[in-house]
This record gives sequence, structure tokens and C-alpha cells, in this order.
Amino acid sequence: MTEDDTQLEDRVEQLEETIKKMLPSRREALGMGVAGLAGASLMSGTASAGSSQVGTIGTASQQVDLFVEDLEIGDTVNGASVSGAAAGDAILSDGTGGLQFGAAGGVEEVSTFASLPAIDPPQVAYVVDEDQYYHSNTTIKKFDVTTASLDSSINTQDTIPSGIAWNNDGSHLYEVGRGSGGDIYQYNVSTPFDISTASFDTSINTQDSSPTGIAWNDDGSRLYEVGESSLNIYQHTVSTPFDITSASFSTSINTQDSVPQDIAFNNDGSRLYEVGSNSDKLYQSTLSTPFDITTANFDTDINTEDSSSTGIAWNNDGSRLYEVGDTSNFLYQYAVLTPFDITSATAPGRFVLEDGVPTGVAWNKDGTRFYETGLSGDKIYQYTLGGSGWEAF
Repeated sequence: MTEDDTQLEDRVEQLEETIKKMLPSRREALGMGVAGLAGASLMSGTASAGSSQVGTIGTASQQVDLFVEDLEIGDTVNGASVSGAAAGDAILSDGTGGLQFGAAGGVEEVSTFASLPAIDPPQVAYVVDEDQYYHSNTTIKKFDVTTASLDSSINTQDTIPSGIAWNNDGSHLYEVGRGSGGDIYQYNVSTPFDISTASFDTSINTQDSSPTGIAWNDDGSRLYEVGESSLNIYQHTVSTPFDITSASFSTSINTQDSVPQDIAFNNDGSRLYEVGSNSDKLYQSTLSTPFDITTANFDTDINTEDSSSTGIAWNNDGSRLYEVGDTSNFLYQYAVLTPFDITSATAPGRFVLEDGVPTGVAWNKDGTRFYETGLSGDKIYQYTLGGSGWEAF
């Protein structure tokens, strides 16, 4: 081991000993402060128990269920129930900063650690023993479509919408469609990543008369489209980042599939992905120059789950891959064991989408929302991910 590694291990051991001294018994608990402020704050001091087994945990879209170490915390939206042999070791937040223990009687100490993650809204902290603590955390459900619910929808600009994309900060939304011979539409979004605040801005013609998908590079200096009329992937240079009116056609390459439907990149532009409905495959190519499609070399392919796939997307770290298809109205979620490598994608789970003919899928930046374009309703649908999870820290 290097000297730096040894020093780091010593620091970790010192920190663990400090925590143990601050929490000498499992009856002490960690409480979270008021939600909705500038980051959830931590409470400190003491709290007296009120009436037995009463508290507030989350909302209708953030329900908590926990069973660990003889403790059960159930959520009936606004009325929590705490039971089990270790019920007295739980502490509840009432959503206004008030803290209350799960069982009546006595006074308990609430300790503060500045390094704990902020949670909004604060819910429950529970001490298992001196080395293991649990808290509710909505972030561990991000990019998990099983927790999604339909939020809102807006009408598309095109009568045959075929794809969707966002810029990096959610201030612009993009739609591609082939109803009028091929257009890309740009929306201004006043509240980032909220389609209910989107207003149509402008549009440009596509290179292909039947475009099926669009994508951006990482900084908005390049725009890509794929089309089934010419069977090409087109690369545009964009002089004003993420402004389609400044896009100029640069180059193109042939698609792998004879009916290409969508394209995507990994985070650093070293891989390009294409989905096609003729062979029902997802194709992976390696790029020697990031985001330059002329340097793409076909690598491998896998079979798609839908027999007519129309859209693909990745989560932010390449651990999950998403596919939609117009044979079903499912969004398929794959776990990917080796990030951004489709050959390591596992059998997917399914989520039922709103539109009967989904044509595209996209995510917001942090995985709390995903979006669907649908041909049946000619709409863009917005889904919000809810539900709290539990993790140890």
C-alpha cells in the first residue's frame, strides 16, 4: 500500500471511532430537518416522544415501506405507522422540522453530522446499531421506470412525431417528425425539463424526408438525425450551441439497419448506437474521434425486446438502457453490467406507456423524469419518478 492509502485508512478509522463515541447506544437516532429550504438541514438536541406510533412520512407520490431489524415503518400517505420490537429506535419527521420518536416515553438524543446527505423531503432516520444507519432517500429510485407515473402531456408540432431530445440544462426541447416531409422543432422551456412550460420557438427541415430520430453531442455543437428514406445518419455543425437555426449539414454515414429508427451516444462520444425495426437489432459502433460519425466502426449488435423498436436512451452512467417499440406500448429497462456495453445488457423489465404507439424516449438530467413521444395521440408525455427507497450510510 502507498503512504497515501495508509493515511486514508487511518482517517477512516478515526472517523468511525468518533461516530461510535457520539452514538454510544442504538437508542440514539438521526433526524432530518425541514423540507423545502436551501437543502434539508439536520436537527440537533433532544426530542420528547409524543403519542405512540404517529408521524408523517412523505406524500402520495413518495410512500415508504421498510422492514429491517424488527422495525416496520408503513406509510398511508399522511399517517405513518411504526411497529416491531425496535419501534422505539425510529425517529420521524413531521415535515415541518418537528421530530417524534416511534414509541412513547422518555427523551432521546438526536445527533448531528454535517457530512450526511441532504434529503428533500426529510422523512425517517433509523439506527440499526452503532455501525449501520438507514435513511429514506428518493435518489436511489432515479432512472427506475418502475416508480414512474404520468405527470402531464402536450400536443406535438408534427402530425407524425418520431423522436425527442433535450439540451443539457432543460431550457430547450426538440422534436423530430415526418408528417410534413421532415422537420426538427425547437421549444423554449421556462421551467427546466417541465414540458408544461414549453412554447414552440422555431423549426428547420431535415436532410431525410422521413426522419426517425435525433441526438446531440455533449456541448450542443453537433446535431444528428437518422432517417429511413435515405438510410443515413446525418451530422450537422451547430455554430450557436443547441440552436437548430445555426445548424449546417456536415457529413453522413450509412445506417446498419434498413429501417433505422433512432440513435444515441455514450457520454464521451466514443460509442454510437442505432436501433432498427427491420432486423430488430440494437447496433453498437466505436468512434475513434469522439462524436465524429465518420470515424465510426461497427462493433456488435443485440436483439431488441420489441419486434418493432422505435427509440432508445441511456441513463447518465450507462448502467441502464431503455427501449420503446410500436408493437407494444412498453418501455423496456435493461440493467447493463459493463457501462455502455450493450453485450452486457440483461433481460429487461417492462413499464406500460401512455401512448399505444410510442416512437421516442428521453430523460431529464438527474433521472427524475422521462419523456415519450407517441404517434397515437400525437403528444409528448412527461412521467415523474416517485417512491422513496432506503439505503445505509
